[in-house]
Amino acid sequence: MNHYTDQAGYHGIRAQSVWLFRAAQPPGNHPFGAYFTTLPRTTRNLAQRLRIPKSKTRFVFEFTDAGDLLPLPGGRGDYVFYFPRDYDVTESRQQYHGPT
Repeated sequence: MNHYTDQAGYHGIRAQSVWLFRAAQPPGNHPFGAYFTTLPRTTRNLAQRLRIPKSKTRFVFEFTDAGDLLPLPGGRGDYVFYFPRDYDVTESRQQYHGPT
């Protein structure tokens, strides 16, 4: 599973041994939550596919899926998932973090 972010978000998340992804209300008619995707960093037109600013794809956190994330309603639910509260990823599930 992947979480993309900008430089400020990257430094805030990686500063802790347990990654904490903060839930928020995204623009549009989407559920409140912390958002993730199965799309890898090599995905062509990643920002467009995720419908986020390109600056939010500069850094990535990759981790093992625990099966507790909810698919986004609609077609993008095939590759966009969310959790309705802040989401913790312990060190044992962490795989990679850094620039895309």
